[in-house]
This record gives sequence, C-alpha cells and structure tokens, in this order.
Amino acid sequence: MENILLISDVVLKERTPIHGNIDPKLLYPTIKYVQDSCILPILGSALYFKLQELILSNDINDGAYSDYKTLLDVYIIDALIYYTLYELPVDLSYQFWNKGVVRKQGLDTDMPKMSDLLDIGNRNKNKAEFYANRLKAYLMQNANQMFPEYNNPGNGIDTVNPSYKNFTIPIYLGGDCDCPYPDGFDRNKPYGQ
Repeated sequence: MENILLISDVVLKERTPIHGNIDPKLLYPTIKYVQDSCILPILGSALYFKLQELILSNDINDGAYSDYKTLLDVYIIDALIYYTLYELPVDLSYQFWNKGVVRKQGLDTDMPKMSDLLDIGNRNKNKAEFYANRLKAYLMQNANQMFPEYNNPGNGIDTVNPSYKNFTIPIYLGGDCDCPYPDGFDRNKPYGQ
C-alpha cells in the first residue's frame, strides 16, 4: 500500500497553532511516523489499511462508508493531530542541511530552550492520549457492528493487532500465574529465584 496520510497538512494547520507558512514537506514525515507508531497499533492492520484504501479511492466520502468517515473525522484525526504536535517541536527545530544538523532561527524571534520544547510536547502528548483512549473505547464499543476489520486484523507475520486496552501499567499486580500461591511466590524457593 502507498504511503497514504490520514490527514493533510492543510487540516493540521487549520486545527492547530502550526503556522500556515511551514513547508508541508517538513510535516509529512512526522505525520507518517505518527500514523505508523501511534494510530496503526490502535486500529490494527486491516482497519488501518481499509481507511487508507478508502482515502486513496476517495470512497471515504461515499455514504456507504459513513461509519469509516465518522471514525476518521471524529476520533482518529484528533489523536493524530496531537500525537503529531507532540513529535513536531524537535522535528521542526532541528533540520538537516549540507553543513550538518542546525537549529534555524529567524529575525526577531526568541528560540525556546529544549526543556520548553519538551514541555510543549508533553502537553500535546496528554491531549493525544486522551483522544487515543476515546478512539479505543469507540472501537471496542462499535467494532462488531461497524468495523469487522478491527476484530480480524489478519494473520501475517507483519500483522499489527489492535490494542484493546485503554490503559496499561508496567507494574505486575499478581494474578494470571501458574504459581502455586495466589501472590505468585513459591515459598520453597529463596526470594527472587
């Protein structure tokens, strides 16, 4: 499948504080990366490629695919916008030129510190995660009726299965263990073995 973007630079500029004179060529790689790293894992391969196919063929505007259009316009685009804004501060600040990596600065501008860029990015990441959780909840609620691709992402080695959980934590809280004790520890072994 071609590199079909789910959002155009025009929509990104209209719905965000991104200035209209930013070259779209500087935005496209970040949008593509965000689609692949953040949106694809939420949708899964089949639904992601279905949306790209509908956009490429311009069938997304056909009334027969109104559920997909709603999914894209109301749920995906907001998450995609804010994940893109999360990634853009550093991507736009530092660019590769023939003399190496440079940080561009215009006349009468004040360049923020790296910590400021990270703060801006984190604010947008929080917004993106809010919209991503909303998207996941919508998909889990409506997948059986509207989006069969969500529950059937495919079975190839490169298939990305959709993430069904809204929240994950990196802490083991016990349970789901083949250990003889409910807390997961074998009392016959020294601690940590």
